[in-house]
Amino acid sequence: MDHQAFEEIALSSAGQLAATITNMLLHYLALLPVALAGSHKAPVTTTLNGTYTGRHLPEFSQDLFLGIPFARAPVLGNPTPWDESWKGSRSAEYNGAICYCYASPAEMERANVTEMSDECLNLNVIRPSGINKKTKLPVVVWLYGGGFVDGFGADINSNMSYIVQASVAQNMPIIAVTLNYRVGFLGFPGGAEVAEDGATNLGFKDQRKALHWVQENIAAFGGDPDKVTLWGQSAGSHSITHQILAYGDQRGEKRLFRGAIMVSSSVGVGNSHHPTRNDALAGYKGIVRATNCTGAPDTLACLRSLSGDQLWQASMTVSELEVWKPMVDGDIVSMPPTIQLLSGKFRRDVSVLIGTGSDEGLGPAKSLPQDLETDQDVRTMLKLLLLDARNETLDLIMRAYPADAQGPPYALPMSETDRLCEEFRIAGGLRCGKQFRRFASMFGDFFVIAGRRAVAQKFAELGMTAYSYRFDTWPTSFPITNFTNFKPGFAGHSTDYSYLFRFPREHNLYGNNPPIPEGSRAHLELSQGIAAKLIAYIYTGNPNAVSVRGFPVWPKYDVKRPTNMVFNATEHPDRLNVHIEPDTWRKEGMAIWPSHPIELDYRKAIPESLSG
Repeated sequence: MDHQAFEEIALSSAGQLAATITNMLLHYLALLPVALAGSHKAPVTTTLNGTYTGRHLPEFSQDLFLGIPFARAPVLGNPTPWDESWKGSRSAEYNGAICYCYASPAEMERANVTEMSDECLNLNVIRPSGINKKTKLPVVVWLYGGGFVDGFGADINSNMSYIVQASVAQNMPIIAVTLNYRVGFLGFPGGAEVAEDGATNLGFKDQRKALHWVQENIAAFGGDPDKVTLWGQSAGSHSITHQILAYGDQRGEKRLFRGAIMVSSSVGVGNSHHPTRNDALAGYKGIVRATNCTGAPDTLACLRSLSGDQLWQASMTVSELEVWKPMVDGDIVSMPPTIQLLSGKFRRDVSVLIGTGSDEGLGPAKSLPQDLETDQDVRTMLKLLLLDARNETLDLIMRAYPADAQGPPYALPMSETDRLCEEFRIAGGLRCGKQFRRFASMFGDFFVIAGRRAVAQKFAELGMTAYSYRFDTWPTSFPITNFTNFKPGFAGHSTDYSYLFRFPREHNLYGNNPPIPEGSRAHLELSQGIAAKLIAYIYTGNPNAVSVRGFPVWPKYDVKRPTNMVFNATEHPDRLNVHIEPDTWRKEGMAIWPSHPIELDYRKAIPESLSG
């Protein structure tokens, strides 16, 4: 079945439903002998270290190899090679330990994960059944988000079985890899002692070790190491930016990936963050105090003598600083990421497919006071978040985001009688000041959206391939549903998971990830179409390698004619509104953030309890 035929089937009208079912059944029947053959015995493959026995997943016709170690993780130390070898076969049937993070016992139980551990650097391979090392399928590697303090590779919110299954049906079969990397103080520690030892940005180095493992071993699973695509959301997407920029392209490494799907983060934050900034120093001292290492002649050695669990618990004592994030260390992060991006000092043999939601700022802004009524209220809030911002720069921001501006994505201003505000209050007890959404638009651009535009523009300027999109679909409408007291509906941060991964409604998502609305043909077709485009990009490097009914051709980003693909299924329950838009809205405001990357960087004031 060719790619055009697949999409005509997958997204057909009601009149074609019978043909759809018939052709789909024929397609699966053709694959059935291979799938059944693979289900009779556990899959086995041999890596450079040794042989692993995985398990077959009959409901998806897939083979899973789980919990495969790719590196060792010394406490507060750079990852080292996994150099163990063995005879016979080891089990890769179950998820391995995850790195210390905020994951709850319930989240771990849903994912069949039993423990957090210091030795957590393992990965999972999900492949269609019936393939072998001669197959050479394209590979997608997932990097999870979680603000660099949470997340793990086996999380059900990023279950890769559905997208792999869809790729087989699309006749563009792929292999998926998920992995763990260290987060929080254990993954992104700061402090002068840490900097001197070179133990910074350990989480990024963990990711890179996994990418090297993929290059060395994925062929044994039937994957093509020359056709690897990274895919990440939020902190995972931010990680991809750093993997593209890693070491300033000064190492002459073999290319580790050819493409990147970047969802809801890139550059924009972390430009002034370095290991000896005052908040990083205060955080390190706080952990030293909490672990009774204050009197040790070598505080870093003292910390390393403790378990990861002890250090994770100690890091909670300084969690209000939110300081354990990527840092400019002159090594893997060779310079402030926005400055490095704009300077073009990175390798050019990679493409990106990058996008954000329309309402990215609503979620983060909800964690701040929402009763913003006046210009001064907004300005005061900006100053609290951007401690180094000069008055003249704040003036620029206020002028670029006027209170009476129109969308996308926000129609402003709002009033206390606005139905949207009323729904906010019903859904989550939100106060809804007249200028709350004005501030949310500023915060969303700073936090995510301006970086998306900066990456796409720079890639296009350098003659590199970039595809840009705006996710503009509300998974929930009126009445608004509030997911885990974080945000009401709208196209906010993380609300697109079900669409990207093509999850069915019955897939048990949790947290801030709403399911696709029930009974909406448009939302279902949007999910099918987005997934088809992502699969085509993973498979070929071009989302237009498959045509989707109702989707226009996706143009490459062009400096002279910048455009986004807009994914919209909100306006009518049975009609898509996927279209191309000029990427010129909020042009003045969006240009401010990357042009002031050091001055306009997020930093919290140090509490008195940690300032000593």
